Amino acid sequence: MQAKHEELTSLGLLSYYGKLTQKERVRLKNYVALKFDLSYYTVDGKFRGRTNFSAAELLALQPIVEGETWKQ
Repeated sequence: MQAKHEELTSLGLLSYYGKLTQKERVRLKNYVALKFDLSYYTVDGKFRGRTNFSAAELLALQPIVEGETWKQ
């Protein structure tokens, strides 16, 4: 049997973000802003659904979300 590898989608990312506490949301957005060299407000807008993540950003976010490296 082949292992199913699911790719992160914008909807899945917003769902994950919605389950976090307010403090965790801020930590995640700060981590992503520093990692991708974006402003906090740009990242905030993407997580709130005002703008969309690009395909490249979603691919780069996948290991961050799955491994929860932003919590360290």
